[in-house]
Amino acid sequence: MKSVFLYHSLRRDISNFSLIRHRNFDGFLISMHQSGTHWLKHMLATALTHKLGLPPPQYIHANDVIAGPKDPVSNTRLPHIVSAHSIPHILLRSALFRRLVKLPPFVVLVRDIRASLVSNYEKWKDHYQCDFSTFLRGDVSGHRFNNDIWWCLRFCNSWGNLVHHFPDGTLLVKYENLKSSPLSELQGINDFWQLGLDEATLSYAIDQSSKEKMALKKDPDTPFGVTVVRSNNRPFMEWYDEEDTACFNEICDRFLKYDFDYHYKN
Repeated sequence: MKSVFLYHSLRRDISNFSLIRHRNFDGFLISMHQSGTHWLKHMLATALTHKLGLPPPQYIHANDVIAGPKDPVSNTRLPHIVSAHSIPHILLRSALFRRLVKLPPFVVLVRDIRASLVSNYEKWKDHYQCDFSTFLRGDVSGHRFNNDIWWCLRFCNSWGNLVHHFPDGTLLVKYENLKSSPLSELQGINDFWQLGLDEATLSYAIDQSSKEKMALKKDPDTPFGVTVVRSNNRPFMEWYDEEDTACFNEICDRFLKYDFDYHYKN
């Protein structure tokens, strides 16, 4: 199993040139799947448009303000900030490469892997057609699920390395901190990206990005049966029975290098 995981990790580390090819931005939001990406994007997009007197984001994903790295610029008055769920190429770990190539400042949004997996399963279970325990064990080759424990491990290991070795160019944001102290976390992002947003603007953006208000802005192109804003408040650990917890801990013990202080074994 270890050799298979290392093989697929290396294959992705040396084949994904996206962040090298697409890098001329004012800021790049990198996030785990189901880590609050839509919420953070909506708050930032609302704050930026409110500051400039522009229309607020039309839909929950705020792609008309903060789009993907391949999308055209929506408005030249806005800072060019993009978002993706991307694992960096191995060259980004090279200090020499980073001196030769200009990279955007990365904000990396993470969440407790266990909660992220539950959220992903709830969102896509109609498509996965399996029980949670089967999904939890994942597919190390990366073919069956759009996100699973193995993708999360590759994401955390790769970005954990960059957060550790290049802190000046990489800001770590935890979903749990964003949830408990949204204003403080947004202020940190504002300072890191030098967006010039004041406290009143950020507070307005937080208010406009409640679950209730965002649920009213669902994209009509969202696939049928997919829930973007979860209304289920069931604690995520209730999904894990004793065997699932043991399996999760064993996989993390063997393969996870950077846990971002989530202390999964505890």
